[in-house]
Amino acid sequence: MNANSFTNIDEYIAQFDSKQQKLLQHVREIIREAAPEAKETISYQMPTFRLQGNLIHFALSKKHLGIYPGPAAIRFYQAELSPYKTSKGAIQLPLDHMPPKTLLQKIVQFNLEKQKDKVAPDWKRYHHQWAEAVEKIQRLIGEFPLQKTFKWGGDVYTFQGKNVLSFGGFKHHFAIWFYNGVFLEDLDKVLVSGSEGKTKGLRQWRFNHADEMDPSKIKRYIAEAIQTIRDGKEIKADKGKPMVLTAFLAALLDTDNHFNRAFFKLTPGRQREYNAFIEEAKQDKTKQARLEKIKPLVAAGMGLHAKYKS
Repeated sequence: MNANSFTNIDEYIAQFDSKQQKLLQHVREIIREAAPEAKETISYQMPTFRLQGNLIHFALSKKHLGIYPGPAAIRFYQAELSPYKTSKGAIQLPLDHMPPKTLLQKIVQFNLEKQKDKVAPDWKRYHHQWAEAVEKIQRLIGEFPLQKTFKWGGDVYTFQGKNVLSFGGFKHHFAIWFYNGVFLEDLDKVLVSGSEGKTKGLRQWRFNHADEMDPSKIKRYIAEAIQTIRDGKEIKADKGKPMVLTAFLAALLDTDNHFNRAFFKLTPGRQREYNAFIEEAKQDKTKQARLEKIKPLVAAGMGLHAKYKS
């Protein structure tokens, strides 16, 4: 199964055999019933339900069905989850039994209660004042063979499973960011690094008004960004230095055998990305939060998409 070949839950389920499809559809219906207002999407290449944030992920592995509701729900229902294998953020359900409907729905309800007071992600906070810019960039993107996915609280447009671009309206500017921007020729000298010294690949193009957005120039940059994917251009991990594990990651690897096995099945480059992602955070609470965010990705064998920063 190609992990990058699906863009919605129907496509995800369709890739499995009939018995597995029945299991996945059953889990989907359990969650739908518990959270009828939640939005279905794909996040971290897993079926996901969202309502003011992620409620729950699920994914099928060779030997189990993984449920990813977050550590708080697992701690709260620890006693009821005792028949199943669990880690801080994941539940492993056996493939030869139907999922525990009542328990799963209680877990979903727990997360609904936890998130009901959350505000919408900040990245769309100022979109109302950039309606013309949003409409213009969406129209231009529609002219290219890009897939829209939802990652990290916003829409990301991909080609062959690789991140190409995203956009957002902010208080004082509107920005298009190209994930492989470092490889663009940038003939018009418009691209800037959002965080100098940290964002090796990502580059932003900022506008003070929608009128500044020249469709022909933007299309040229999008076409070139797509070509970088076709050409296989990407930032390579620095292999010259041995990786020194951050203390937070090392502690989890020592105490969670499931996470340990999944982590060391990843390529060295992906291991470095996760380690750097946690270490770059300045505060301990942010490091811990990032550690929780990567667990379902590691469990699913996924890599951290390059320039995500919380």
